[in-house]
Amino acid sequence: MIKVSPSGISSLLECPRCLWLQMNENVKRPRGIYPSLPNGMDDVFKKYFDEYRGGDSLPPEIEGKVEARLFDDMKKLNAWRDFNFGRGGIRASFPEYDIEVAGAIDELLVAPDGKFIPFDFKTRGYPTKEDTHEHYRTQLDLYALLFEKNGYKVAPFGYLLFFWPQSYGIGNANFKSNLIRMEVSPSRGLSVLEEVHTIVTGPAPSAHGNCEYCVYRGS
Repeated sequence: MIKVSPSGISSLLECPRCLWLQMNENVKRPRGIYPSLPNGMDDVFKKYFDEYRGGDSLPPEIEGKVEARLFDDMKKLNAWRDFNFGRGGIRASFPEYDIEVAGAIDELLVAPDGKFIPFDFKTRGYPTKEDTHEHYRTQLDLYALLFEKNGYKVAPFGYLLFFWPQSYGIGNANFKSNLIRMEVSPSRGLSVLEEVHTIVTGPAPSAHGNCEYCVYRGS
């Protein structure tokens, strides 16, 4: 069974050889020092959003910008947020491609018609560029696919909420934010899984010319 995550598969698809090596020979890209600060900030933002859950208003960063409410079943949301050492989160199997997809969501909105809207926090060190959000399209597509596969109706769009530091004072940091609405497609996510299956089950691809990891390996 090929196991992938919505957040991890995009980077691996940048280089088919790296994907093939990880899935077939368990040779992973060097991770380096884990950047724990963005992960810690995600936890802060989750708790911040939770303070508004079930109330009459939304966090100021999205108030008046979305036609939706915060998903209010905390038991389910906490289960989908907690990857639990590879056993939790939201997951689904796709036997036609011999793939299991599993991930942990940050947040979830619900549209007026009851459809789920994937929502993810992104912490950066500097403001977003015009195409920054495009790097996360596959991630949102796969989250939409996961919810659909689990029997939930999914809206044709999702959101990314970017945060970056603007200033710092003693004991106080100020963040700027940018909310990006993106079209999502479960069928496009399924096409990604088909591509992954084709690469992994085929012969080892040649080294990618622009992949620094392939250059490091010398092959």
